[in-house]
Amino acid sequence: MRLPASLPSCLASLSLLGAVLAPPQAFSRPLHESPLSARARGIPAALSLLPHQNVPNQNVEFPAIPVQPEPPEASPDVEKTPPPEKTERTSPHLTATDAPVTPGAWVTYGAAALAPLGGVYGASRLGEERLWVTATETVAGSLTGALPAQLLFLQSADAGGRWAELDVAAFGAGLVLTPPLAALGTWGLGELAFDGSQDRGRAFLGALGGAAVGTLLGVAVHGLLEEVVDNRSTLGWFRKYIALGFIGSGATVGYQWAGGGPRARPQ
Repeated sequence: MRLPASLPSCLASLSLLGAVLAPPQAFSRPLHESPLSARARGIPAALSLLPHQNVPNQNVEFPAIPVQPEPPEASPDVEKTPPPEKTERTSPHLTATDAPVTPGAWVTYGAAALAPLGGVYGASRLGEERLWVTATETVAGSLTGALPAQLLFLQSADAGGRWAELDVAAFGAGLVLTPPLAALGTWGLGELAFDGSQDRGRAFLGALGGAAVGTLLGVAVHGLLEEVVDNRSTLGWFRKYIALGFIGSGATVGYQWAGGGPRARPQ
């Protein structure tokens, strides 16, 4: 049986038509694919939700949608902590400006003030001089040495532990100038106003050495008394008088000891 001549051409046409109408498997999307898996393959989530359609070019790369992180203000569980406040370093002596002087501080100041008085009495016993004379010589040495001695106490209360260059220079000048002037006041009063000493040269050298020792002791005691009170501006005048008492009494003790006591008084 011979087929008609048009049958092969009809079958070829039907095959071609079926091939055109049938969707290729490479471009088909699974029905169970979720938007997240589509986004992982580079396809926007909006396209994955559309019905099935032919994609002409699979090599086209779609940009990934950036995911914005949640701002920290939106999370209610996170509590904001304020930054720590900056604290300024201050001297411990400035924290209690109105603090009263404690009884222990008064006892320490009183004991320090008795030391120069003991030096005045000891000077009277060294050369068998009258007590009021040695007391007057101590006052004279303290007054003449008071002007350069002010350079020893120029450090302000808010300076803390650091000194400026001018403070150090003034302190050095005070250490150099105070002993000679204090010794000159004690020696001059003893030689001119009273009976004088048996050896004037040695008496001046003794007064000079005693004033130098008294200056060092006065500076040390002044610094110690500053640490006793909570505020350095409290009793500042008292500390200076105590330091000057050490300077004057030191000069008097040296003057009476090295000078050999007073000369013979006229009968």
